[in-house]
Amino acid sequence: GVGGGYGFLQGLKNIPQPKVDPITNELRPVPFKLKLNTILNTVTKHGPYTGNSAGVLAMTYNLVDAILDNVRGKHDDLNSLAAGFVSGAIFKSSAGIKPMGISAGLMTVMAAAWCGFKRAIN
Repeated sequence: GVGGGYGFLQGLKNIPQPKVDPITNELRPVPFKLKLNTILNTVTKHGPYTGNSAGVLAMTYNLVDAILDNVRGKHDDLNSLAAGFVSGAIFKSSAGIKPMGISAGLMTVMAAAWCGFKRAIN
């Protein structure tokens, strides 16, 4: 949903503008079908990409979290934070050190937010 929403906003920004006809010097309106197609193309570009990325992150996080739970013999916030860090680092490991560190930090913050949310509702 987030990727689709982002794609929708990008599509609205990239809607083709009317062009001046070189012969008559009048503005040619852009057909509605072309406007709609531009929006739909950007939604289908960003939606699946974001969904796939989120799915990979979620599976990696849960796998690392389960391994840490098993190795340490308990489930606690430290495992969740470590799993967030490791999964973020793995996700961007091919992009270089800086993107890998940023991704690891963001995933650690997300894991901390999740731990805080779980504590707040319990």
